[in-house]
Amino acid sequence: MDSYGGYGGNSFSGGGGGGFVPGETTSPSGGRQEGNNTTLRPVTIKQILDATQPYPEANYTIDGQDVSSIVFIGQVRNISTQATNVTYKLDDGTGEIEAKQWVTPSDEMDTTDDLGKEGKDRNGVEINGYAKVFGKLKSLFGDRKVINTHCVRPLTDLNELHFHFLEAAAVHLFHTRGAPGGVGGPGGKVGGGGDAAMGGLDGAGGAGGGGGMFPPSMSATARRVHNLLKTEPQQNEGLHAQFIAAKLGLPAPDVVRAGEELINAGMIFSTVDDQTWVILEY
Repeated sequence: MDSYGGYGGNSFSGGGGGGFVPGETTSPSGGRQEGNNTTLRPVTIKQILDATQPYPEANYTIDGQDVSSIVFIGQVRNISTQATNVTYKLDDGTGEIEAKQWVTPSDEMDTTDDLGKEGKDRNGVEINGYAKVFGKLKSLFGDRKVINTHCVRPLTDLNELHFHFLEAAAVHLFHTRGAPGGVGGPGGKVGGGGDAAMGGLDGAGGAGGGGGMFPPSMSATARRVHNLLKTEPQQNEGLHAQFIAAKLGLPAPDVVRAGEELINAGMIFSTVDDQTWVILEY
């Protein structure tokens, strides 16, 4: 992802319809504004859990922006089927949340069995599989957040999972740091660098994949691993730790620790397994 400036246009694909339009979101300062923002925003579960409400019953805000409809991807930890709804418990590595899908009258006859013969529900979703969830963020019993979903579908291509996280990061950076080379967003920050809200480092000392700067505490091994990942010809899935160790002449455990250091700094991310990495480009 060479640039996230494209998110300043009219819309973008939300991987299932919708998109967000910067400037279209509104503030509740002039009264209740719910329902004005009908755009779809890709998010992580951590962003959902950290979302705030300006006042009771208002739409939630993420990065200072009003959000109504959201989409996220997570691994299904549990499926609970009841007479009136199906509840999914999902985990995307940044947090856990429940998504509740209400059963229509025509589906009520199908709620007797939690899962079918293949271990899947009526949507084709299975426990330990990945699912993409579209819905709205609501509160239950005070501060407990839950997703009211109108669509839950199984993920058949893990590339969609990686794309979703990159898309969520790009939208987050647009709202918090502005377009590349421009004035920062609400936080007054300039593009480039990791971000604590997305699992990286915050502030000017942070280092994003494309920033070319390392945190002062970054080890020499991690810097070498990052430089190799940035310059070595590779496939879309990136480079494995064993290959990096052989290429740099380093012990494999040292390379693995360096990879974890870079992941925690928000500079790389894993792809096909925990030890295959690529640069996180903003």
